[in-house]
Amino acid sequence: MTSRRRALAAVLLAALSAAPAAAEPPPGVDIRIDEARLLRLDQDAAQVIVGNPSIADVAVQSARLLVVTGKSYGATNLIVLDAEGREILSTRLGVAPNDSRLIIVYRGASRQSLHCTPECQRVLAIGDDKAQFEQLAETVTKKFGVANSATLGKE
Repeated sequence: MTSRRRALAAVLLAALSAAPAAAEPPPGVDIRIDEARLLRLDQDAAQVIVGNPSIADVAVQSARLLVVTGKSYGATNLIVLDAEGREILSTRLGVAPNDSRLIIVYRGASRQSLHCTPECQRVLAIGDDKAQFEQLAETVTKKFGVANSATLGKE
């Protein structure tokens, strides 16, 4: 190897070793359906983008505090930008079933989900029999309506 090639190789080797290492992607955020998790940021956020809001929702509590809520099974992503449009955070959001006490009962093609602690109660779960799901959803909606009326002092 000529002295010129050696010098060039030494310069390239020095440049490569001085280059900053590529940042490793964040590990992701795993949450459960119908549960929330706090995400604290190191910098102020100006914009929050969720890839698929039907899987997870993100509420901004303050410039540095986000609340991530699991809405449906699956995975999506979260991107947070600062006021200049620079990326503060880019991560995967994974949403999974929320409880090991969830029992799924199949009757032919019909499916019903129960939460057993120790008595079993029907719960709203994606994939359950449509008629049962809609009936339970209506009951839950009425329950929340009564609770909200009581909170606001209405009858």
